[in-house]
Amino acid sequence: MGERGDWGYTLVELLIAMSILSVGILGVATMMTTGILSGRLAHMVAAESSVAVSVLEEIMSRDGSDPVFSTGVDNAVYDLDPPSAETGLVVQGRRYSAVYSVVPNSPVTGVASIEVVVTSSGRMARYSSLKSVL
Repeated sequence: MGERGDWGYTLVELLIAMSILSVGILGVATMMTTGILSGRLAHMVAAESSVAVSVLEEIMSRDGSDPVFSTGVDNAVYDLDPPSAETGLVVQGRRYSAVYSVVPNSPVTGVASIEVVVTSSGRMARYSSLKSVL
């Protein structure tokens, strides 16, 4: 048999090692939580962007002689779900709604300014584009 110090670790050494390990595990848990929340936010922004781009593309695909480009509209509700009575759209449990505005001859004559606002669970995102209507 060796000396008493050769038998193993002392209780103090084990407590210090466990403290260091727990601090490391807490750091990893915090990073995971932050990553999950960032992923959720990224998903919401991607869905909002997808909805807004589809609305913008539909409006931009209209002929330049469409009355909306000559008379303009302000905060008109865009029907995201035409087959149903609802105007909003549910994507993975979140309800999205959109309104659009068209300002004719803005910023110059022959160009219409289009703005789409997508709303979901208190979040608002604005997207805009210009269309030549000559």
